[in-house]
Amino acid sequence: MTEIGSAISDRVPSGQRSLLERLGEIAHHLGTRSFLVGGPVRDLLLGQTRERQETGDRRPSSVVQLPDLDIAVEDKSHEFGAAVAKELGGRFVYHARFLSGSVILPPAPDPRSPTPVHIDITQTRAETYATPAVLPTVRPASIVGDLGRRDFTINAMAMEITPASFGAFIDPFDGRADMKSRQVRVLHARSFIDDPTRIFRCIRFAVRLGFEIEPGTLAPMRAAIEQRLPAFLTPERILYELRLICAEPLAVPMVKMLVRERVLEAAWRWTPPAGFMRAFARLGAVPPSSLPDSSLLFIYWLSVLPLTERFPIRKEERDAAKAVAGFAELKHKLRHKPMPSEVYRTLRSVPEPALQILAVLETKAVSANIRAFLDDYSKVRIAATGADLRGLGLAPGPRYREILDELLFARLDGRIRAVSEERALLQKLARQRAG
Repeated sequence: MTEIGSAISDRVPSGQRSLLERLGEIAHHLGTRSFLVGGPVRDLLLGQTRERQETGDRRPSSVVQLPDLDIAVEDKSHEFGAAVAKELGGRFVYHARFLSGSVILPPAPDPRSPTPVHIDITQTRAETYATPAVLPTVRPASIVGDLGRRDFTINAMAMEITPASFGAFIDPFDGRADMKSRQVRVLHARSFIDDPTRIFRCIRFAVRLGFEIEPGTLAPMRAAIEQRLPAFLTPERILYELRLICAEPLAVPMVKMLVRERVLEAAWRWTPPAGFMRAFARLGAVPPSSLPDSSLLFIYWLSVLPLTERFPIRKEERDAAKAVAGFAELKHKLRHKPMPSEVYRTLRSVPEPALQILAVLETKAVSANIRAFLDDYSKVRIAATGADLRGLGLAPGPRYREILDELLFARLDGRIRAVSEERALLQKLARQRAG
């Protein structure tokens, strides 16, 4: 084993090292070589956890816990994935067209478990692109050929996990040198033409790692943007990249760079509206523990994009984005000091993710009412049900909802407090509706 290979393998925690050794043994029994590839090798070489990178701590760590694994085998990827899933009690999803798949594992009861919840498995392969931005045609290749199809030199390194060669470091494109000089470099001149999603990834890695985009990479990236090559990408592929960016703790500087380089202007002729970057930064500054949904940045971004039915997003995301975009029609009702029942009526049909976003972005008065709804008013309950109304002789119909709403509003506004008061008001309202 080389010195650098030993240094990398020594940074794998003992539990994960045992897992990698077992994966290597499974591949060896199938008669093929196996490798840890891509991002995990990069992070081991950096000697940094993702969290240390994001906080700007560049000191190498003695061990690096890998949240996911990216494994390549030179042959029999389907058999290998099935064997891994069987051994680890997971589920293997295989994509024959791309000779790749994923083993999905149940979350471990102990978060410190060395077993990740996701293992990507690929057969070492080469790729060719018939036209720009289309998905590639793949064919089997050696490990060096496989590394040559990847996006950047820092992601084109491997560590062999085959038993006889465990820890051997493979770096045919000198990614280690680029890591030392803290640069993001593409592997060939046509990289951004073949796959314009690499523009998004180039920016994401540069910002996440605190690296520079080296001049020979920045020039073709900007040329691809100038030629509007991102416009050839499907909405699904662009939105996938935006999701990844929004999930990053350093999403704000990543988006600033996307805007500065006019990437989405090239893709969709979209330029950010006034105040977009300021609002995005405000959302990005909120501690993650304060927001219940890590996709809120993505939903806010959707709210200012030219949203169409072609966008492959979940209904919940679409509804929340539309609610954020259309909130101007409602917020005038919340600017002063409305009664709790009025706040409830105004906001109860607005999706909660939209309210979480608006609570951060709106004015102080409006935000206070939104937070009061989220924290207090939405949790208020009444004891009465439709069965009580039937017991009072009232036939089912729209009047049920009206009466129960009036009871809830009375409790919200403090006009009733005790169950006995609620019961009295229920009887009164039932008599009135019956009459």
